[in-house]
Amino acid sequence: MFIGFIKSFDPNLNNSLFPNYISSLAGGIIGYLVIWLIIFTYKKIRNKEGMGLGDAKLLSAIGFWFGWYSIPFVLFLSSIIALGLSLPSLINKSKNLSSQIPFGPYIILGITLYILIRPVV
Repeated sequence: MFIGFIKSFDPNLNNSLFPNYISSLAGGIIGYLVIWLIIFTYKKIRNKEGMGLGDAKLLSAIGFWFGWYSIPFVLFLSSIIALGLSLPSLINKSKNLSSQIPFGPYIILGITLYILIRPVV
């Protein structure tokens, strides 16, 4: 995360892929808070842990590296990918709704697709 924020001060890297320091800082904070709010809300509603903070740290690092505007794209895409790949095992009843499904690999797939098909800002 630290390197992702520090690189935003290099004017040679401020292009369509790497943001300036304001977007980088906002991305790190928003990336962490989005997942933290999901964790907090789920815990208040269901009284049990739903996600770990590793996902929040990963999305925060992505926000520091690629800016705040990458967060909605990555979160939406990783959620769709996770749903698409987990739904068959739920339908076949090899997993149930309380099964643990790691979300980190889907976030990595989401950021990889963001890098490949990113919108030009």
